[in-house]
Amino acid sequence: MAISSELIGSDLVNMLRRVLVTECARREISPDNLTGQDLALVLSHAFNSGMTEENELVVLLRNLSD
Repeated sequence: MAISSELIGSDLVNMLRRVLVTECARREISPDNLTGQDLALVLSHAFNSGMTEENELVVLLRNLSD
C-alpha cells in the first residue's frame, strides 16, 4: 500500500500498515498477493472516505471475509 507519510503522517501510515499486515496474517496471505492488494485498496478507500479509527478499519476488513 503506497501511502505517503508526508501527506498523512507517519503514525497514520504505520496504523494502516498494521491493520493490513494483521489482517493478511490472520488470513495467512501476503500483503503483496492479489487478495492482500485488494484489502489494501479497500483500506485506502475507507480511510480516504473518513473511516480513520483503527478498530473500525480492522472490523471492516474482517467483515469482508464473513
